[in-house]
Amino acid sequence: MNQMKTQLDEIARISIGASLPRYSKTYEGDKQETDVLYCTVDEFYTKKGEIATDIDSKYLTQKGDVIFRLSSPQAAISISETSEIPEGVVVSSKFVIIKPRDVNPDFLAELLNSNIARNQIQKFSEGIIKQIKKNDVARLKFEIPSLEEQTEYVEYINLINKEIKLQKQLLKENMDLKEGIIQKSQGVE
Repeated sequence: MNQMKTQLDEIARISIGASLPRYSKTYEGDKQETDVLYCTVDEFYTKKGEIATDIDSKYLTQKGDVIFRLSSPQAAISISETSEIPEGVVVSSKFVIIKPRDVNPDFLAELLNSNIARNQIQKFSEGIIKQIKKNDVARLKFEIPSLEEQTEYVEYINLINKEIKLQKQLLKENMDLKEGIIQKSQGVE
């Protein structure tokens, strides 16, 4: 499977998210409470924010998008039926919105979360927070297998991700159980 590496901007349209101050605090027009995208170390989530009612739809998540966090630790998520992030969420300028062409979005998100991407990102990262720029994201290079192969890889990866999620839940439950035993040993109920 020795393919040529393809630069990301050759297989996707990449744009920066919205400048939130422009659409929230300093915005003079009508606002509404809207879900805004955030990311912790390894988890994407939404939080309500007062955002302009006429915000451009290009800043909202859409099915098939891949959202990539620009600051360290970088992370990506694809917007699909199975993702925890729905369509219509405001994407801030802390992220880029990647619209892949002829590439499975789930596969691309996994690629961007891989060590293959991290090694390239490390070369571009700047500052104490290790920020990467949109133009550097566009320059990331990957080998892109056929759509059929991508789908197959994603099926395996999804099974592994489910197993990882179950293992994390089991670990949390065991840590809680352990803490409960210690609490009981100290007379705390």
